[in-house]
Amino acid sequence: MNRFYLLFFLLLSLSFRGNATHIMGGDITWTCQGGDYVFQLVFYRDCNGAIVNPVSENIQVWNHPTLTDITVNFQSRTDISPLCTQVPGGDAPLDCGTGQGGGNGIGAIEKVVYVSDPITISGVPPANGWVFTYQNFARNGNIVNLIDPDTKGITLTSKMYEIPNAAVGCVDNSPQFLQDPYFVSCLGDPYAYNMNAIDPDLDSLHISFGTPLDHFPNQSYNPPSAPVELLYEPGYSATSPTPGTSLNPSNVPAQLDPSTGELTFLSNNMGNYAVKVVARSYRNGVLIAEVDREIQLIVLNCTGTNTAPQIAGPFGGLFETTVNAGDLVNFTLSSTDVEVLQDGSPQNNILSASGYLFGPNITSTAGCNGGPCATLDATPLITGVQGVSTTFNWQTDCGHLVTTANGTEDLIPFHFVFKIQDDYCPVPKVSYATVTINVVNPGIIQAPEINCIQSDATGDFTITWDQVADPFGTFTEYRIYTEETGLIGTVPSIAATSFTMPAPGQEFHFYLGVASGCDGNAVTYSDTVSNIFLDLTNPSNGTAVLQWNDPTTPPLPSMNDYYHIYREFPAGTWTLYDSVPYGTTSYIDTINICDVFLNYQIVLPNQPCDFTSNISGDQFEDMITPDIPVIDLVTIDTLTNGVTLNWNQNSQPDTYGYVVYTMDANGVIVELDTVWGIANTSYTHFPNTGNNELTYSVAAFDSCFTVSIPPTYQTSAKAPVHTTVFVTTELNICAREVDLTWTEYEGWSGIDQYEVFAKWEGQPWMSFGTMTGTSFNLSIEDGKNYCFAIKATSIDGQESFSNVACVYTSSPTQPAYNYLQVATVNDGKIVLREHIDDSVPITEIAIERRTGTNPFEEIVRIPVNSGTLTYTDEEVDVQIQSYSYRARVLDSCGNEGAVSNQARTILLDVQKDDVSKISYLNWSAYREFNGSIIAYNVYRGIDGVFNPSPIASLPSYELSFEDDMNDIISTGDICYYVEAIEATNVFGINEVSRSNEVCIVLPPLIYVPNAFMPDGVNTIFKPVLSDFDASDYDFRIFNRWGQVVFQTNNYEEGWNGIITSTNREASGGTYLYMVSVKDANGVEVLTRGHVTLLR
Repeated sequence: MNRFYLLFFLLLSLSFRGNATHIMGGDITWTCQGGDYVFQLVFYRDCNGAIVNPVSENIQVWNHPTLTDITVNFQSRTDISPLCTQVPGGDAPLDCGTGQGGGNGIGAIEKVVYVSDPITISGVPPANGWVFTYQNFARNGNIVNLIDPDTKGITLTSKMYEIPNAAVGCVDNSPQFLQDPYFVSCLGDPYAYNMNAIDPDLDSLHISFGTPLDHFPNQSYNPPSAPVELLYEPGYSATSPTPGTSLNPSNVPAQLDPSTGELTFLSNNMGNYAVKVVARSYRNGVLIAEVDREIQLIVLNCTGTNTAPQIAGPFGGLFETTVNAGDLVNFTLSSTDVEVLQDGSPQNNILSASGYLFGPNITSTAGCNGGPCATLDATPLITGVQGVSTTFNWQTDCGHLVTTANGTEDLIPFHFVFKIQDDYCPVPKVSYATVTINVVNPGIIQAPEINCIQSDATGDFTITWDQVADPFGTFTEYRIYTEETGLIGTVPSIAATSFTMPAPGQEFHFYLGVASGCDGNAVTYSDTVSNIFLDLTNPSNGTAVLQWNDPTTPPLPSMNDYYHIYREFPAGTWTLYDSVPYGTTSYIDTINICDVFLNYQIVLPNQPCDFTSNISGDQFEDMITPDIPVIDLVTIDTLTNGVTLNWNQNSQPDTYGYVVYTMDANGVIVELDTVWGIANTSYTHFPNTGNNELTYSVAAFDSCFTVSIPPTYQTSAKAPVHTTVFVTTELNICAREVDLTWTEYEGWSGIDQYEVFAKWEGQPWMSFGTMTGTSFNLSIEDGKNYCFAIKATSIDGQESFSNVACVYTSSPTQPAYNYLQVATVNDGKIVLREHIDDSVPITEIAIERRTGTNPFEEIVRIPVNSGTLTYTDEEVDVQIQSYSYRARVLDSCGNEGAVSNQARTILLDVQKDDVSKISYLNWSAYREFNGSIIAYNVYRGIDGVFNPSPIASLPSYELSFEDDMNDIISTGDICYYVEAIEATNVFGINEVSRSNEVCIVLPPLIYVPNAFMPDGVNTIFKPVLSDFDASDYDFRIFNRWGQVVFQTNNYEEGWNGIITSTNREASGGTYLYMVSVKDANGVEVLTRGHVTLLR
């Protein structure tokens, strides 16, 4: 046992470093006190480091115009190291001790609390909030999930955001953490810790992982650069800060409950892990506060056999129950832990608890926020042998459903966290139980829907509904609202089923509320329904314009599909005048009574009662205009291009004539001409018919004058427009076809058919068939003028001709020139450039290629979109053969035309004489520049670098060259290429064709002396080298026993006869040397031999 004890603390001593002030986490929170803010800073200190400031700390404030920092005064320090009982043969408890470095091992932790004086913060937070930070330079170096933790600091943050419509001063408390962290756990044990995050104002709370931050001394807050987010070691992240399955398949990654804040994981890897959580408060969906908490979790390889206490769910094995406000909640929470300490004595279980509705000592029903408070039968810590139990009591009431923001809620969950641990040293096992009690608002009555809204003769509206049931006796009152004005009335009698609103004079959106439930504070609402408000307009044109609104959209199932329009005439007699479908909210009544007062009302049949509008009336006069004309047809004369319009004779006998209208270029119907006489029902004019279709309308006017000044005739509305057929042609000269398309004739009730007519030189119009579609294809001959027209026939036999469209046919022509200006090698590929006449309709060219004496084969077709075309042939091997190319023209119809000149690439071949160091270059002649070849330029590259100037410029008849390389210093990598230079040709082009690039490798030349005399003339022994790679040089000297006496990788360094390892002179005699070099291809060349050292 003593060995295990010593080993355990040896591991502890090795796993923690130094005496730096290691901050293991903490948080910044605030509470409201009389309209002021009180800030609290909590941090957790590694007791094995330096002591804390016993006076005060400073919280920095950002984004506030005047407040830059808040002083928080030292309040308390508490040793929160794991509680346990030391027994003979057992480990000692972890303890903070006193003073700097007073802790007795990792896991000895102290909670330090600082609190500010009440402070007033003026103003409203900006969009990114007021930010509060505390930073410290020292982060614990034992952390394994962060990169270089011992060089990083720590920053704690919290944020305060604007609360919409909030009063001035502190009106919201930040999220709070009621449970101190559970820092130390054992390898391979399931870890569960509930931090019991709550919002004192019962705002919505969401908890998530965050990323730890570095400190940012002497900088302004400017994330993400100040402070920066710390980086994780591989296998870790902000959302997976503990060891995952990639580190050990048996690990269970960290999980965080977003509502309760319970953190769980299982680690089979020892270490210290930085974990950060962020608690965010939301009010009505708006973020109003944010508090970060960082903790450093420690996983140790615990000794002995021990398991965590088992806690039974108090509600039939469950930890959650639902009760009505006003119910008494009573249960006993127990743990079982029948295990013993190291000396065989039974373990104790220790219970502590936290919850928003516990009072100060947890045994009193007073002192919490929003009592009655929940209580336990004893003040924690509560201790029991091999188990512990406590009795929970809580008298709920309606006040527990009231929140700061939303008044009374339907349901609020309350979380109570119980922590039960054993006393096994040095790391006791811990279990958490989160008991959730959902408090429900009982007896909430759903508001009834509005049955109907009816108007009486005075314009008052009455709203009716069905009486609600009240099985729990919680009904308080009906409330009547409009969206426009809010609450307009209350009805305390449950038996009441109607409410009357004095004549509103407009449309209102009504909805019904029922107050019920706890203290009558719960209000439910019906859907919104509008009164039908009738707006009657007299435009003084012989019509009455009725407009109204739909009560709901879409209509309710109980509503009729039609509105009924009632008119009062004579006075006192209401008649169903017409009906329109639901959704139609306007109606125009043509007045047929002279100078009379008329009332109207809209009725929507509905069950169980009808919706009725207000009654609206006015004085009206008869102003009947002529009937709207009916147009028979609009047609175009194919000979004269005259457009003729025919319509019916008006049935009103006082019709004086007709106004002819046409549509202008802007799509506006404008007046064209006037035709006098009721019997004159035709009109012809001669517009341009070749641009587009033509649209016409007609109106009739009578002998009545309007009241305008000067008076005008009373005119009917315009007839529905008629539009001619407009035919267009598209010539397909390649197929010797023309495609006709045309617009439909518009204005008839239906089209029976279209007939196609065509004519050409010396021929009359001929019909080519009928169809119902609007397109037709016709074969034609080359070199002729064709004209086309379409005849439309209606289903009742009316006929209308279109415009005449003509087209002339002609065949495509060949280009004036087709010149393949160059074929040149570039990076192992062949680039072709083509110069072609693109002024004629050529669609593409076909590139053809051949090798040797083989026939040409087409390899690609290129669209002709300019006069200069480029193509790169990648399917070639330019090192083994040259290639010939030509370009063939394809006209717009795809017909093949003439081919271009041929272009053949240059093929370069290089042979070398390693002894004389001479390269022999031979190449094939470039073929078919339009201009003559001025010269062949030869280029040489040394070690991958080509001189931009040629090493030789040869006449066009010279196709070979010898290159002496004896004066060249290189690694042996020599490359060549040849360029053919063209003189300016008839197209004003002078091209350059480049050959393939050929490289040779010269073998390294090595000369080694056979003797040297350090004290004589040849004092240094080293090889003489050329054409080798100096970066891979190795020269070694061995004695007769095979031991290395000298070695170097510097080819300029030789052996001076001194043994490197002893710095003494080597004795005279024979030594073995070895020289290793590599040629330009990386092939090793090894030379061995003997050298005699003379003294």
